[in-house]
Amino acid sequence: MIIMENPVLTHLARLGARPEPLWLYTLLTVMPVNRYPLEAWNEALSAAAGRRICCPSYRALARRLEEEVYGEN
Repeated sequence: MIIMENPVLTHLARLGARPEPLWLYTLLTVMPVNRYPLEAWNEALSAAAGRRICCPSYRALARRLEEEVYGEN
């Protein structure tokens, strides 16, 4: 499910990438962390994971993306 109003997912779509945890993690590591609001990252991660996820900080978001990518959840 691609939510085109979400700036993170829109950015991924422009790159030709799917909304998957690995792509989100990659994007998070190569961009300034606050380029997009935390709400947008949470929406994007929720869409990629297929369930509602709400991280209270960028640090928690990075940890959660690592868990999704490496299967530690």
